Amino acid sequence: MNAEARKRVNDLMIRLADGDRSAFDQVYADLWPVVTSFCGKMLSGADAEDAAQQALLKVFSRASSFDRMGDAFTWAITIAAWEVRTVRKQMARSRTTFVEGYDSADPAESPEARISREQLVTVARQVLGTLSESDQQTLVATFNDEGPATVPGATFRKRRERALVRLKEAWRKVYGN
Repeated sequence: MNAEARKRVNDLMIRLADGDRSAFDQVYADLWPVVTSFCGKMLSGADAEDAAQQALLKVFSRASSFDRMGDAFTWAITIAAWEVRTVRKQMARSRTTFVEGYDSADPAESPEARISREQLVTVARQVLGTLSESDQQTLVATFNDEGPATVPGATFRKRRERALVRLKEAWRKVYGN
């Protein structure tokens, strides 16, 4: 975005902050391609577009709090960056590939064994779903053979130990010994 376009967006955001809703369309037209491009570099496909939409929704819902001394373009990109971060965190939290992606590639598996395995996976999902989000993340990382991402190794090992104890307790509550 060149200096002239930045100044135009700034002036329009000031008008929008003052309550002039006629500036909305032009602000949207100027920011949408930039925010979409930014999100597209950080995320892929529909996630990028969703993040861009959320970012612009927040820009417009917070227009009245826009700092007139600030730069509207930088402000909008900062909000978009937070939306990208939010989407990435949601993606990381929902990553449960150890259960959902589990599929036996053994063609010699009998139909009875396959049904038993599928029932066990279903039951394990149900019990895992009763645990806290933190315990679920810890167990997913453990089952995927991933190391601790944001905590020291000793802390992660203690979390894993406690999560496994809670998993066993949850299993016993539902299915006995």
